[in-house]
Amino acid sequence: MFEQWTTVEILVPNYAVDSVASFLSDNGSRGCLTEDIDTDLAKITAYFTNLEWELLKNKIVDFLRNLKIFFPGISEPILSTKGLKSENWAVAWQDRFKRIKIGSKLMIAPPWDMPKKRSQRLLVVIEPAEAFGTGTHETTQGCLVLLEQAVDNIVSEEKPFCFLDVGCGTGVLAMAAVRLGANIVKAIDADFVAVESALKNFGLNGLEDSIAIEVLDLGKVSGSYDLVAANLDFITLMGNAEKLSALFKKFLIVSGITKAQWKSLDVNFVEMGLKCVQQIRKNEWASGLFVHDSTIGAKKNLAVVS
Repeated sequence: MFEQWTTVEILVPNYAVDSVASFLSDNGSRGCLTEDIDTDLAKITAYFTNLEWELLKNKIVDFLRNLKIFFPGISEPILSTKGLKSENWAVAWQDRFKRIKIGSKLMIAPPWDMPKKRSQRLLVVIEPAEAFGTGTHETTQGCLVLLEQAVDNIVSEEKPFCFLDVGCGTGVLAMAAVRLGANIVKAIDADFVAVESALKNFGLNGLEDSIAIEVLDLGKVSGSYDLVAANLDFITLMGNAEKLSALFKKFLIVSGITKAQWKSLDVNFVEMGLKCVQQIRKNEWASGLFVHDSTIGAKKNLAVVS
């Protein structure tokens, strides 16, 4: 007899989607998908067994009701559910994730949609059910495109370089950095579950010996890296601008912020002596590539974004 599943769909404003998706994943969701409906609204789809949903639904409803504490003025989230038989579970999940080409060099693919023929693109395999950062979200795609551009600039100097992935999630940026040629790669995340997820993905890609990873808060990170990526949230980025500035030597990639938040972040980073040399905007999200203002003349392949 097949086990029965519940599909939970929640409509929330874009700026709250990461908080809600994280809560669902932390509280038993077997898979969590996010997609933008329009410039203001996103849909989160999560999967639970019927028993899990019965045990957790009151907790999840209470969390959604209390979102206004963290996001004053937020519109009421809309929650709906429907049944799903387990024989359709794998198909329903896998149909949502297909391989995707990003930038001019990278390809992100789930294990069930690998290219059948050898591709000239650099392949990164991600198990989407594990954590955030599958390559489908605008912030991750923005980071990957900027990572490729930054690496091209660094590699043109014909020198080895090191990379730090802050808030690594699934580890997709760290793995992409290795594929693109980084010699030393470190990944950190304050969430133990995210680090476990990244380790599994490193294994899928045969990169478990190529990336150092640690459960660590940003405030406790030490050292200096040629290239740093921080796909975090607006508050964390704003509060750690000075720390991030101290961590990188050549380039800093930041994302996880909305277009409406960009100006405030840019002003804050300028005060730290940084300058944005490239920016990507997609739907409601923004990603940026920063350098130290004193080195701006050395970045010959990038134009300053006003």
